Amino acid sequence: MVQKYLPEAAPSMPGSRLCRDSATVITNDLYLAAFLHCVGCTLERVQRNERRRVSFVFVGERVAQLREAYRSGPVHLDMRLFRESLSHIRRLMDDGEQRSMPHVR
Repeated sequence: MVQKYLPEAAPSMPGSRLCRDSATVITNDLYLAAFLHCVGCTLERVQRNERRRVSFVFVGERVAQLREAYRSGPVHLDMRLFRESLSHIRRLMDDGEQRSMPHVR
């Protein structure tokens, strides 16, 4: 069954976990993070560990249900919104990274 989610409207998979508070999901899966952002879940914060690994903390009433829908797929999305969400999530990942300066001759 194909499920469709609209922006105003996710549970056990590698790279993500459900917190004690069932309305919170923590993931380091870039595409899951973009999906949750796209369908209207609130990105509460971005966490980095000592190895510079990034995790995204999402909250919302349906976040666990949406994560499960993503895992079991397929889902239908507005691809324009998903692309914007993916770009946003990538920018958040890069914000903490120090970029090297381009070589100038």
